[in-house]
This record gives sequence, structure tokens and C-alpha cells, in this order.
Amino acid sequence: MFKASEASVIHGFAGYFDSVLYKDVMISINPESHSPGMFSWFPIYFPLRTPIFVDKGATIELFFWRKVANGKVWYEWTVLVPGQAPAPIHNPNGRSYWIGL
Repeated sequence: MFKASEASVIHGFAGYFDSVLYKDVMISINPESHSPGMFSWFPIYFPLRTPIFVDKGATIELFFWRKVANGKVWYEWTVLVPGQAPAPIHNPNGRSYWIGL
């Protein structure tokens, strides 16, 4: 959950990660702390079917699910902005994108 710093139109969300493996050993694909030579993991983009208009200061809640079935894995997601109808669940059952196991 976060607050919009400006009035905006949201078309999707970028996903990055960083991880502490052990003590001070880290890996990251976050542009601010990217690990040199890290090219086996990539950012992900979670698009929205219909853009969402938000006012400055609006609270935005993101919900993500990692799903696994029938030899594949995929993500589903939705967005909630108070005062607006919830966005539909995107990528249900891996309809648009999935990764084979």
C-alpha cells in the first residue's frame, strides 16, 4: 500500500527484488542497488487492462498471487483505490502469461 505523490494515470507496476543471502551477501535487480553482472533475473511489469486515474494523496493497494498448477507458474494481480471499483483480477489462471515448470 502506498500514497500517490502526484495526481496520476497508472498503466501498470514494475517489480524488482533485492535479497540478503547471508550476512552482507546480497543480490539485487533494483536499479538503485543492482548487483554487478546480475543478468539471470529480470524486472517484471504488471500491466493494467484499464488505466487507473488517482488523485494526489490517494491510497493505492496492490494485491499479488503467485499460482502453480499443471506444470506452470504465473502471477495474478489486482489494484484497489478507495472510492473506485476494484480493478479486475489480471492474468486469471495464467491466461495471458505463465512460465513452464
